[in-house]
Amino acid sequence: MQPPIKPPAVHRSGPRPKLVCAKTLADERLARTLELWSRRSTRPLTEEDAREIAENMSGFFSVLLEWKAKKRAPDIDHDRAAA
Repeated sequence: MQPPIKPPAVHRSGPRPKLVCAKTLADERLARTLELWSRRSTRPLTEEDAREIAENMSGFFSVLLEWKAKKRAPDIDHDRAAA
């Protein structure tokens, strides 16, 4: 029996990657949303506008995923009945 293969050792050079907290990610997402949508707006947008835009976009894509799942559900049920 052969001994288990060990993965090669990983040696990092340079600074260690910094850990990012959820608040930092949320702040970055809002900043990016504000940057993106400000270019398309006729008025200056606030951070609250950016939060609402992000929430609405998230909701929009959630609905699209639900519709896709419902559209596929009859196909799945039909496949189960045929099996």
